[in-house]
Amino acid sequence: MRGKLIWVAGCAILLSGCAVAAPAPNAGPGPATTASAPGAAPATAPPVPSPTAVATAVGTSAPVATPAAPAASASRRPTAAPAKTPYAVRGIVLVNRQHPLASSYVSPWAGSDPDGLNPDLRAAVTALFADARKAGYTLKVRSGYRSYAQQKTIYTNALAEYDDVTANRFFAPPGASEHQTGLAVDVTNAQDVRGYAFKKLPEARWVAEHATEYGLIVRYPEAGEAITGIAWEPWHLRYVGKEVAAEFAARPGLTLEEYLGEA
Repeated sequence: MRGKLIWVAGCAILLSGCAVAAPAPNAGPGPATTASAPGAAPATAPPVPSPTAVATAVGTSAPVATPAAPAASASRRPTAAPAKTPYAVRGIVLVNRQHPLASSYVSPWAGSDPDGLNPDLRAAVTALFADARKAGYTLKVRSGYRSYAQQKTIYTNALAEYDDVTANRFFAPPGASEHQTGLAVDVTNAQDVRGYAFKKLPEARWVAEHATEYGLIVRYPEAGEAITGIAWEPWHLRYVGKEVAAEFAARPGLTLEEYLGEA
């Protein structure tokens, strides 16, 4: 596997087409974004939050219904001390409830990209969006980098608005969100359809079928909630590089935790 070494903010980053190593902490504000959460689903299911319903900085909307959650994932909380630099396995960053980031961590790309995205992630979604247009679909970034403080506001509001189980299915605690790394992005269509309404669209199916071709994975797959602790989010894409993504393409439903031996 060929690779090249570049330096960002005084920290080496390995770009091998298959992984992004943990970046060094930086400082400075990033762009404001909204949270990932469900939209619409069957009316008989229990109510769940909408991102705009709980993120006070972004507006409000009424919560709607979605399928019930596996009980095992409902009460997960951070189990490691918040890290000043992202935890990584084989050069691949892993941020979740078990490996949270400190409040002081700011992505090195927070001030250098309109959405605070890692350059490889930006290139990947740009190519993804271009090919989607050729296929007749319009996609765009809905949420990129999100600071610890932004995530804290969103999560706190979710806990105040919804029961603990529901809030923790769809909202990561501050420090446990991949958005803080600049390596993840939420996408939507031209009409800004979001959440579980998005999963029903042909755009969502196209993304699921083609994301790995651009080095992207659906970070929270449909059958992975018991492992990831987060409900299915077909709009949340994570950059891992084409070689690693190809392994996910060959194993549908694979979670990043399983791939890295952290399940």
